[in-house]
Amino acid sequence: MQEFLVVAAIALAIFFLPRLMGRKPVSEPQRNSPSLMTILTGWTRLAILVTIFWIAGSAALLQPWESNTIAFLYIALGPVVALWGAFWVWSGYKKYRR
Repeated sequence: MQEFLVVAAIALAIFFLPRLMGRKPVSEPQRNSPSLMTILTGWTRLAILVTIFWIAGSAALLQPWESNTIAFLYIALGPVVALWGAFWVWSGYKKYRR
């Protein structure tokens, strides 16, 4: 039994000691790369919230799990996909116009 413990200790030392000894100090995150939370403006956050409420409200009213699947796709998901797609295209044009 003692031999197994010695082999396990050696294996742990081989795997974990280089990791512990070679760690670099944690540096500050780069200030040049913005995070997702700084990219989202207030209007974008409002649009995301309205989208969630639109889909949830449509699901509550139409109950697509019952029988109105096609109506749910047209009424709830159709406008959402169209508007977010238009926003995506507009953002692409706006980005490359600079």
